[in-house]
Amino acid sequence: MRNLITIISRGEAYIANVIQDGGSVFFVGDADIDVDGSPNWRRDPYGQADTSLHFNGKPINADKVPFIVLPPECITVVPGVVLGCKAQASFRGKTINAVVADIGPHKKLGELSAHCAELLGINPDPDSGGVDSQEVTYRYWPGIPALVDGILYRLKPYKP
Repeated sequence: MRNLITIISRGEAYIANVIQDGGSVFFVGDADIDVDGSPNWRRDPYGQADTSLHFNGKPINADKVPFIVLPPECITVVPGVVLGCKAQASFRGKTINAVVADIGPHKKLGELSAHCAELLGINPDPDSGGVDSQEVTYRYWPGIPALVDGILYRLKPYKP
C-alpha cells in the first residue's frame, strides 16, 4: 500500500489519505448526498442536471444508480481511466458495488448518489441526509469498467 495524496477537506475539517492498494485506490470520507442527473437535482443547492459520465447519451440518475463522486485530485493522481470505473462504497459493515459517475469539487472527499446512500442505510435526502463523520470507505479500480445492476459502463477519460 502506498499513500498517493493527502487531501485536506475544505469546510469539513478532516484530512484523508488516498491510498493505492494493488489495483484499487481507497480513502475514508464523509457522505454528502449527490442528486445530480436525477429529476430531483434542484433540491440540492449545488445540484446539476448533468453528470460527468453518461449512459446511452443521458446523465446517470442519482436516484436509481449507485455511484460515487470523486474530486479531480483522486482522478489525476492515478494511471488509468477513472470515470466509469468499478467502485465500491462501504459503511458500517455493508458494501455496495457502484460506478464512478461524477466529478466533484476540489479537495472534497465523500459524495454518494442518493441511491447508493439508501442501499448503505444512509439517509438519502440531499438536505438532511448523509454522514458528517469520516465513516464511509470509497474504493475504485482505475481502468476497470463498472458492472452495476447488469449495466456495463464505458470508461471516459477525464478532461479538465
